Order: sequence, then structure tokens, then C-alpha cells
Amino acid sequence: MIIMHYCFSLPADYDMTIIEQRIALNGARLMGFRGLIFKAYLFARKQDAELAVSENRYAPLYLWQDAESMHRFIQSPGFAALARDFGWPKIETWTALEAPKDLALISASSFVAISKQAVLPHSDLSVIKPAGTVSGWDVSRWQLLNVDFSSTAPLAGEDNYRIGYVAGENI
Repeated sequence: MIIMHYCFSLPADYDMTIIEQRIALNGARLMGFRGLIFKAYLFARKQDAELAVSENRYAPLYLWQDAESMHRFIQSPGFAALARDFGWPKIETWTALEAPKDLALISASSFVAISKQAVLPHSDLSVIKPAGTVSGWDVSRWQLLNVDFSSTAPLAGEDNYRIGYVAGENI
């Protein structure tokens, strides 16, 4: 499985209702997308005291069954429209180490906290333990990713988001 994430930082005066409307309009379009375990439509408002973030963001998070499914999405008209509207994103990917067997927790969550940490050179890789609802690593950058889904606001200092919608093949 592959975790995929990209983030668009938006101006401080950006009308975030545009993002919420975009999510409401387009969220269901990926329901049943073959190979998509889930897509969490994430956003953050700078003024949202519960998130304690420094900027407005739109930052979808995906969990793909395989690379072929991810490639099919990136080559789709939907992704082309996203790139046209917001710019060419830097897409980060991680090989999944941990993923939920039951997607009910993700579907019922309102918030996400994302943390990334370096895997130090010559670490004992056998003792790395996933710490999030979804976890993965990128061995090209030696980076560990932990994503926590929750119904309560995450701790300040994390990369925090609200969930606008969750779509997937079997959700």
C-alpha cells in the first residue's frame, strides 16, 4: 500500500469556503475508485483555534492499494483539474507500514494530525514501530510518517487538519 499526500498553502485572506464547497462538490466523485482505500479531503483555516495552524491549507491524503491505482488517479482528468486550479503539487509518498483494517474510525473522524520524523542513519530498522492510525516510511528520504485520525482536536504543534470528506473504494 502507498500513502500519498500533497499540500497547497493558500493566502491568509483566501476564502476557505471555496475549499469546503469544492470538497462538498467533488468528494463523492472518488467513491468506488478502484484501488483507492481512502482519500481524506483535509483542510485547515489559519483562524481555526482548534487546529492552531499558521496558514490556510488544502491537503488531501490518500491510501492506495498499489502504484497502478495511484498512477491512474494522477493521470486522470480530476487530477489535471486540481493542478490547473491550484498549481502543480509536490506529491509525497510513503510505503505503508500500518493501515486500519476497519475504515470506520477514519470515516467517523473529524480531525487529522500528521507528523514526520527522520529515521537516523544506521538505525535499527527492525525496532521502528508505527505510531499512527496510518504510518509509512520513505526510504529515499529516510522519513517516517504517522497520521492520527481523531474525533477530537489534535495537539498544537502538529500538522493539523479538519476532514471535509472521506471517499474510497469500499467506504
